[in-house]
Amino acid sequence: MADGGTLGQRITDLIGSEYNTIPAYAGDLINAAINETADLMSEDLLLKYSRTPGILEANTEWLVEDRKILKVTRTDADSSGIERECVYLDRVAFSAAQDSNSIYYATVNSPVYHLDTANAGAATLKIIPVPTTPQKGRIWYFQYVADSSDNTAITQTTVNTSLYLPNNSIHAIALKSSINILQSYISDFIQDEEDQEMLQMIQSQLKGLQAEYQQEMQRFMDEAGKPGSE
Repeated sequence: MADGGTLGQRITDLIGSEYNTIPAYAGDLINAAINETADLMSEDLLLKYSRTPGILEANTEWLVEDRKILKVTRTDADSSGIERECVYLDRVAFSAAQDSNSIYYATVNSPVYHLDTANAGAATLKIIPVPTTPQKGRIWYFQYVADSSDNTAITQTTVNTSLYLPNNSIHAIALKSSINILQSYISDFIQDEEDQEMLQMIQSQLKGLQAEYQQEMQRFMDEAGKPGSE
């Protein structure tokens, strides 16, 4: 394994340098691995490494497309007020939270939020009571990587600043990337009726990588809801 190498070099160590020549490769298999790995991590761990939160300030909604929401808060007064966590509500409950005659009416002391899908498929996040300039809403989130981006050059020291994931998660990402790429290899072999002995070798390697990936991911998952070991 390349000591301190890039993500691309680590993938090369695992499955060889030909990975970037397969037809399906355009960064999408690696980026899918990044997103899939993030989704398996404890949300508290993602929160620990999250980027600067989005701000709702005198706005009614915040775009959430391609973002995994981790925590939403709202300040109950000016900058010296208490920051209170918003509770997620579905559409019906969120409507009731806006009814001043309802026992479920949301106040600055009990703020709530909802993901509204009325914007032609581009969901937006709304907070009630609506944040004002001194009473800001804050949204912590994980930004899924786009298929068009190239993350092969990231290293263990830049995972946090590039992807907002734990720096030592790069090995898990390399393993999952290799799994995705080998699965594409296998698909090509089956369609092209290539050497069956070679196919069996790739399938055996795939099983080994899948087992190693599952073991590696245990470090980043905690059933107690606390950040895993790093």
